[in-house]
Amino acid sequence: MKTADLTKIAHLISESERLTYLDPDASLKLAEQASQLAVDGSDPTLALLAWKRYGCMLFAFGDIPQGQICHLKALTIAETEDLKPLRGEILQELASAYYTQSSFDEAIDYWGDCLVDEGSGFSADTRIHAHIGLGQVYFAHEQFAMALHQHLHAQSLTVDQTSLEMRACILINLAADHLELEQYDDAERMLDLAWPLALTQGHKEYQGEILIYQANVALGRRNTRLARDFVAQAQTLRRVWYWGETSEMMLMGRILITEGRLEEALEPIAHALKRALEIGSGHTVFKAHHLLAQVYRALGQQAESEQHYRQYQEAYKRIVGTSTYAKLKALEQQLAR
Repeated sequence: MKTADLTKIAHLISESERLTYLDPDASLKLAEQASQLAVDGSDPTLALLAWKRYGCMLFAFGDIPQGQICHLKALTIAETEDLKPLRGEILQELASAYYTQSSFDEAIDYWGDCLVDEGSGFSADTRIHAHIGLGQVYFAHEQFAMALHQHLHAQSLTVDQTSLEMRACILINLAADHLELEQYDDAERMLDLAWPLALTQGHKEYQGEILIYQANVALGRRNTRLARDFVAQAQTLRRVWYWGETSEMMLMGRILITEGRLEEALEPIAHALKRALEIGSGHTVFKAHHLLAQVYRALGQQAESEQHYRQYQEAYKRIVGTSTYAKLKALEQQLAR
């Protein structure tokens, strides 16, 4: 491949990264163009980065299956060319994709690969991401104290060179754990620390997450007016935070429930359920069914309540299994040796 073509691929990747939040649609198109140019004969590292970039943008737009295909192409290059640090990055990004689809066993396998082999050549960030991910699996299984333990361990692995983005990621996950444990002061403290980091990095997705968690803190304190203010701020970022819509709608439903407006709460929760089904977010699916069952029961609509409760139980059993929890514990024992 000519040097000019390699330069073009590098430029397309760079521009796609620059436009991630400024113009997500353009960023996706540029990433796709880079991958189309990354044919046989390309520089292996550049081809890997092109496929990885396209995969990340597809993940951002909710197209998980196609993103996984791109990442598997990048992983093949990494393994063939022995590009160890990049292989680690791809493994942990694939793990996150499987996690998003509630394929927890697969996610644990990929994150475990990032941690088990000390001589793998993976970066410190890859290992930190893996501990964050394992904490998220505990979180999805409602083992919030164990999730907090993993995320505190991730925080303990940071060094002076750890990026602001990584530090913000850890703080956001710690806030989520504290929130579920109803430790609202601790959650708020983590979010207050994460906010300036997300602003400095221009990380719109993290900004959206922080605002939603701030809204949850406010709701936990039964301050629905403040919760609404935070949701409104988060909604302005929806264009660059594809996954935010389901979180916002679920939260609006809970705000309306707290305000006693049960009939009005049904619409946003049902909307969140619809979007969660479309993007394959199994965790949100069972949460939405559970909430709808409670609202319908409070409204005296027993048939609807029972229907959603059955669907909640089915969805819960599909993703929250004893085998996954056993797999987590086995990995922890392996890492402790």
